[in-house]
Amino acid sequence: MTGPNGKDAFFTLEDAKTSFNLFCCVCGIGSLAMPSNYARAGPVFATVALSFMVFANTYATLKLSKVMLVAPSSVRTYGDLGEWALGRWGRFFTVVSQMGVCLLCPISFLILGSTMLEVLFPDSFSQIFWIIFMALMVTPMCLIPTLKESSGMAFAGCLGTIIADIIAVSVLQWNMRGHGSVPSPAVSVHQVLM
Repeated sequence: MTGPNGKDAFFTLEDAKTSFNLFCCVCGIGSLAMPSNYARAGPVFATVALSFMVFANTYATLKLSKVMLVAPSSVRTYGDLGEWALGRWGRFFTVVSQMGVCLLCPISFLILGSTMLEVLFPDSFSQIFWIIFMALMVTPMCLIPTLKESSGMAFAGCLGTIIADIIAVSVLQWNMRGHGSVPSPAVSVHQVLM
């Protein structure tokens, strides 16, 4: 997009929409698993793992943006980028890996959500029921053609999760008054990897 003085804009409205959706995705979904990660691995290992993921994702994003700056204007998707960099096989492997992510991420979120609902409402329904229930509740989102139209829902989910996190941490801190220090976790490879 060209600015009023004929120069390219550094940060466009499309960039702002994408950044907003990314923020909502990270705060809405990414923060849900953090308490269990800290409970399993302990504060030191969990913070190291979280820091590694932050730096790895930031580094990958910067490198991808540098590649996109030198790519021809015909490169618009990950598949185009793979083909531009490595030919037909590059497109194939890029598209297959993206399809795997698009298939496995919703499955992991359904399992994560059903596990949380089973803990929140014990002895009410089985985990399979909660998975089916969650899948039915998010089915209308499949009718939304692009992420641009889902910004309102993403913001509502992000805001709800942030408020829930604040309430949960506040209740936890309030109820931990008078208790001894937190016991150190017995970290094993199984706990960290699972």
